[in-house]
Amino acid sequence: MQNINFTIFSFSKKLLAPMSTRVPLEIQELVDDLAESQGSDRAKWLREAIDLKIELETGQSSIEALKKSKNTTYSSVFTNVYKTVNTFFQTLKKPEVAIRTFRVQ
Repeated sequence: MQNINFTIFSFSKKLLAPMSTRVPLEIQELVDDLAESQGSDRAKWLREAIDLKIELETGQSSIEALKKSKNTTYSSVFTNVYKTVNTFFQTLKKPEVAIRTFRVQ
């Protein structure tokens, strides 16, 4: 019989480790100290740092973009609905148009 050698794939321990353990311990401690001095935790501090980097690179805050996208006062959907409703009421003000609009045939 022939000897069959099965190659067992061994994954790097680095790939199986959580993200926080991939960062050198000195960097983790530095980030933890900075976060604690500002009264937050590591995750919140990292999110704020990423937002600040985006703001510096693009010149626009990601929070401002989110607020603008949620603003429905001046969105195109709101203005289109407003125009449609306004047009409908304008037609009701004209008696001859209203009669033609609501006349059953």
